[in-house]
Amino acid sequence: MQRLIWTSDKPKQAGWYWWRGLGEDTDPLILFVDEVGYFQWPDGASQEVGLTKGEWAGPLTPPSES
Repeated sequence: MQRLIWTSDKPKQAGWYWWRGLGEDTDPLILFVDEVGYFQWPDGASQEVGLTKGEWAGPLTPPSES
């Protein structure tokens, strides 16, 4: 299993990432970052990765087929 570490470094490649906000009331989310550096919040709003405040972990490796 891949070991991930939380970091304030922003994603530099497309893929799925864990993200968590800086506040204690923010639950971690899994978000897809596209090739141009944007992702979509659960409410449908898009945002540039560079404008986020929080920590990232990833990219996530998809599971293998059995």
